[in-house]
Amino acid sequence: MQCDPVRVYPSAVDKWLMVVVYASPAVLLVFAVIGWLNQQPDVTGTCLMLFLALTCLNLIITTPCRYTLTSDSLNIRCGLLFRTVPLSQVQKVELSSSWESAPALSLRRVKITLDRGYRIISPVDRDVFIKDLMDAVQRHRIENPLA
Repeated sequence: MQCDPVRVYPSAVDKWLMVVVYASPAVLLVFAVIGWLNQQPDVTGTCLMLFLALTCLNLIITTPCRYTLTSDSLNIRCGLLFRTVPLSQVQKVELSSSWESAPALSLRRVKITLDRGYRIISPVDRDVFIKDLMDAVQRHRIENPLA
């Protein structure tokens, strides 16, 4: 039995999507500066606290965002979210541009259809990822015919 190396695929990141995600904290920072210039410490303090809270929350739910392919599963990690997809459940993999919520930082995505349901992710090089995933699924099926 061949031992396959673990491969990690970072998530693609759409710059415009990051602007959208961080627009609210940026607006709060502007309000904090305006409050400071107008000598309104309550506005400044509130806006700064909310800016820090939203920035930290955004980082916690999006960092790190990566996909790890092992010999028997695909592990999806985006911030605190962690999902394991057994290769035995993968039915189909295709390119997608879905707007659905997903552990992905880009709309250039890959849809992985499973026995029940699907997962949407956004690896940097989608074509290489799809090839590697389908090769791993094929190897897994050959090595584990009853799985």
